[in-house]
Amino acid sequence: MPSSRIVSIGKSGGEGAVGLERPTVVEHAIAAVPLPYLVTSTIVALLATGPGYFLARLIENGGEWNQTVAEIFGDALALPLWRSIPLIILSIGFNLYLLWLVRHSRLHIARYANEIAPLLPDGKAGVRRIFGHLYWRLPVIGLAVAFGLFFFLLLLEPMPPGFGFVEFLILGLNLLFLPFVDAQVIWNYVATIWGVHRIGREALRLRPAVEDPMIGLRPLGSLSLGATFYYFGALAIIIAEVTLSPDPVRPAYLAFLVVLILFGAGLLFLPLLSIHRLMVAEKRRAVETASSRAGDVYAPLTAGNPTSEPSLHEVRDLLLRTHRMLLHREEERRIQTLPTWPFETRAMTRIAAITLTGVVAVLGRAAVDYFLLR
Repeated sequence: MPSSRIVSIGKSGGEGAVGLERPTVVEHAIAAVPLPYLVTSTIVALLATGPGYFLARLIENGGEWNQTVAEIFGDALALPLWRSIPLIILSIGFNLYLLWLVRHSRLHIARYANEIAPLLPDGKAGVRRIFGHLYWRLPVIGLAVAFGLFFFLLLLEPMPPGFGFVEFLILGLNLLFLPFVDAQVIWNYVATIWGVHRIGREALRLRPAVEDPMIGLRPLGSLSLGATFYYFGALAIIIAEVTLSPDPVRPAYLAFLVVLILFGAGLLFLPLLSIHRLMVAEKRRAVETASSRAGDVYAPLTAGNPTSEPSLHEVRDLLLRTHRMLLHREEERRIQTLPTWPFETRAMTRIAAITLTGVVAVLGRAAVDYFLLR
């Protein structure tokens, strides 16, 4: 997932129970530094943005503080504080969020793995089989190369005068390592959604609707929605940064953001449709089962030796029949209220609102660049 980190260069554990606790290749690279994961991520996020370029230019300038501040943060200092401070925070926060998400998105799958395993015919081995593509390296490498070329060819601006060796190292961090972070985040999201889609096509061991209205599929909905909201969290940060940017943003970058927004929203429906069809089929089966019993429940009582006054036996049968009718009607009402999505449906409304807001924000930024800043 890209950021405007490149746009501004010219201006400024062991394997667990289900096998998903093993770090990905990017996590291994971050863990190579003998510091806590979050500490290393914070250092990388700082080095890849303004503070890193400031430190590099300070070294190149021989410790000339005022000159370095003017060269690196001159444009930002000319902006009002309400705009410059959020821009710096968002730039650092975006990288830090992605570095955190590389690890958390994998742990997010592991969190629900033990709840998903009972659904699968092969249990925990099935979880490893379905989500094992999380560790595929070729897609991550391919995405990273694509992002690196995109940053370099379309977003990289001419190097300013006096661009030194240390700054070149920071540039290398942005062009070589951080694209792998972006790629791993997107691949983790794809792997999560793809895995849920594959689960929806398995011969699942569903729970009875009387025990669980979502027939045991709630973990799949929680996993899909959680991964989607994490993905859109990264997009929200970068869209806010792009919106606050005082300079025109490359049209190719804005178009790429729109593609990422639509990709994230569209991918969510891939597993949900298969799960939705499964839940609809189970609901239809429950309706048919209840309907097949209606004839017996509502069948009229016939007395063996009818009399003018009903006997206690007949009264008891009438009460039992009435009780069965009430139970059947309650069962029918409960069946009609069974959900057909593995989460509350208003979550779909939130996803649609987030998608629409993101697209409108990016298109609005494009309109501002075209009509006001060109």
